[in-house]
Order: sequence, then C-alpha cells, then structure tokens
Amino acid sequence: MLIGGTLLFVLLVAGVLIAMLGGDKTSPPVAESAMAKPAPRAMNPDGSPAVMTGVSDAAFLAAAEPLTRKFLEATRIEEILPLVRNPAVAEARMRRQYPTGKIAAPGMLEFNANSEISRNGTIRSLKIRTRAYDEKALAFGESQDGPKIDWESWVGWSEMPWEKFLASRPGEAMIFRVYLSPVDYFNFAFSDEAKWQSYRLESPDGAHSIYGYVERGSALSAKLLTPSDARATAVMLALKFPESATSHNQVIIEKFIADGWVLETEEPP
Repeated sequence: MLIGGTLLFVLLVAGVLIAMLGGDKTSPPVAESAMAKPAPRAMNPDGSPAVMTGVSDAAFLAAAEPLTRKFLEATRIEEILPLVRNPAVAEARMRRQYPTGKIAAPGMLEFNANSEISRNGTIRSLKIRTRAYDEKALAFGESQDGPKIDWESWVGWSEMPWEKFLASRPGEAMIFRVYLSPVDYFNFAFSDEAKWQSYRLESPDGAHSIYGYVERGSALSAKLLTPSDARATAVMLALKFPESATSHNQVIIEKFIADGWVLETEEPP
C-alpha cells in the first residue's frame, strides 16, 4: 500500500507538470522598451514632413541639371509648377507675373557655369547661362522629392508691382527684392543728413531706381552696412512711403528681411 501510494503521488505530480509545460506554448510578452520600433519621421512645426538633408553635391548636380533644363525651357505656368518650391504659394504669384499663363522661355546654354555651388542652410545655388548668354544665379531648396527651384528669387518677386508701388505710394510696408548700395542723396522729407542714411534701391530688372532711408545709428542701419568694395548688395527689405509723401522716389526702409533673395520658407502675403 505504501509503495502504491507513492507511485500514485508521483504520477499526479508528473501530470500537473506536463499540463503546465505543454498546455500553453504562447511566448511570454516582450517589454515594450525592448521591441524594435521604426524611427519617428521628422516633422516641421507646421506638421509637414521635414526635408531630408545631407545630399552630396554630386547627387544634387545630377538631379538639378535636368530639372533646370525643364524649368528654363518651360513655356507655361503649368509646366514649371511641379519644378518649384512651395507651388501652392508660388502659383498665385505666377498668375500675377504671367497674366496670360505663357512664359518666354530663356533656355539653357550652360549649367553650373562657373563650377561652383554656394550653400546657405538648406539652400544651394549655382550659376547658369541662358541662350541669350545671360549669366544668372539659380537657387534650389531641398524636398522629399529632390531639389526644387526657388522661383521667387529667380524672377526677383516683390509683394507689390514696382509700378503700382511708385504710383500709389502706400504707407504700409511691402516686401521687395532689391539691389542696395549706399549713396549721399538728401532731399525733401529726408534732407537732414545728420538724421538719415541714404541708399539707392534698384529693382531686379533694373527698370526702377529709388532712394531708401533709415535713421543713422539705429539697429536697422547697422544691418544695412555694405562692404566698401561692393557696388550693390542683393537684399530683401520692407519699404513704405512717408506720410504725405512729396516725392515719388524716396521711401522709408521699414525692416530688413534677408540678406540675399532666398527665404528658407516662403509665406503667402
């Protein structure tokens, strides 16, 4: 009886162990911190995907050359929209720039004419030569789909057409892309040389030239200092006419927007 009882106890224990080990073959849960996760996608503050950086110059040039050729040979707005940065912002501006929707294509004679690439943050720029032998800078921004052309800097976009600005003389500041150079011209509302520093402001196409003024010794005046050997500097400025303006070509420089004509992010007006 003792032996039989012992055997029965052993059998019972064995049965319990078999049930415990074989009844559930599911792997134990893994702690969440130990699980491999895909890296979160970088996002901009506005919720849009962040731009991928670190593309080599060689890879950039390989993608930028056919893009540039298409851009310079395009004859309609619809053809260049897929090639530019911020097309949702640029389209309305293009419609104002090209009222008929047609573009006079300059064509491309030479890409990267001086074999140099300039970089400023995520912006790269290089020189191209058109079929008319005009040499111009062309800027590119990065995107998830590769480089895109900065149309605004290419055409010298301004918030208001120069003709309208000079005719209406608004007291509200408007943003302009200009060539800036220091001059000594003091007249009318800006005749006090001790108070004002004067500058010549030329439109991108060279068709308009006006005088801009900023108070001497101000923080804004310090930003506008130009190298002594520079004939003109490309900048973006906010300009407005003084109250009861008596001159059609003298304006107040309200704000310094950017050195150069390219903004990292173009915002609609």
